[in-house]
Amino acid sequence: MTTQEFLAGLRRLDVDLWLEGDRVRCSAPVDVLTPDRREELVRRKVEIEALLRAARAAAPGSIIPIENGRSALPFYAVPGHNGDVFCFVRLARALGASQAFFGLQPPGLDAATTPIDTIEGLAAHFVKELVAHQPAGPYQLGGYCLGGLTAFEMAKQLRGMGREVRTLVLFGTMSPPALRPANRARAAVAQWSAERLRGARAFASLPSRERVEKLTEKVKAVTVGTLIDEQMSDDEFTARRLRVETATVAAANQYRPEPYDGRLTLFVASEADTRSLDRPLEWADYACGGMDVFFGPPDCDGDSMLKEGSVAVFAEQLARRLAHESPAERREVRA
Repeated sequence: MTTQEFLAGLRRLDVDLWLEGDRVRCSAPVDVLTPDRREELVRRKVEIEALLRAARAAAPGSIIPIENGRSALPFYAVPGHNGDVFCFVRLARALGASQAFFGLQPPGLDAATTPIDTIEGLAAHFVKELVAHQPAGPYQLGGYCLGGLTAFEMAKQLRGMGREVRTLVLFGTMSPPALRPANRARAAVAQWSAERLRGARAFASLPSRERVEKLTEKVKAVTVGTLIDEQMSDDEFTARRLRVETATVAAANQYRPEPYDGRLTLFVASEADTRSLDRPLEWADYACGGMDVFFGPPDCDGDSMLKEGSVAVFAEQLARRLAHESPAERREVRA
């Protein structure tokens, strides 16, 4: 569930959230804010603040301000397949208030637009808005997970227009060959097997009484989960988000990029991920200007690289790249 979906659920319960200065205020009917909901509000506080600020400064279009900053050159970032630009909030904050940071929200998440189902089309949509927002380059772009494919295509289109792309950064983005059907099938089987093995080992290590409790919880969770899925399917924002996800995944699966004539920076969750079926180092075959690779902590994975515990590492590396310093722990890879 994204933060936007969480807030949509609260709105259905007559919970109001607003910014008063720099603080989030909340008004709710009696007994609506259960301990679980209060805990979730605290956990998502950073994203909620950013979302409310963005809503207050909202303008039509896809460019969402995450950090307005005072830097001359903003950084524009494309989110993963669910279109949630607020996944970048912690990264933007770790970069500091002086660095302008904008998320690029795909069409389809609002009632007035429809999803775009090709990477080329989505990139062209973003490029049009980007040039209107910042008529003169150079441009600094990035993308997380499948959003990296769109950022890559944007860089190519901007260069094709004769515009300068100073920085292109991919965060945990699988290489184009990794998206081919045979490889994704192998990846799905490997992930399923690994999850079942981890679960079986953890379950076997429990005392017998705890095993019974776990099984009971599992049965309850299946029932509750079905009810939640039925309720969520009725939510308009969730339905839109699912349509965006479907369109983005379909677009990624059919994308066959040509090489990019510039330089590429690749952030990989950990060095171990270079040996995964995401095959990230094969991006070197698409970067004619060379590729720099940076790794996160050993325990980092694609889901956690933009969250607390790992995001500071990537923010430091990104800050060096945006400043055009010689980054630490840099590895150059060439095709």
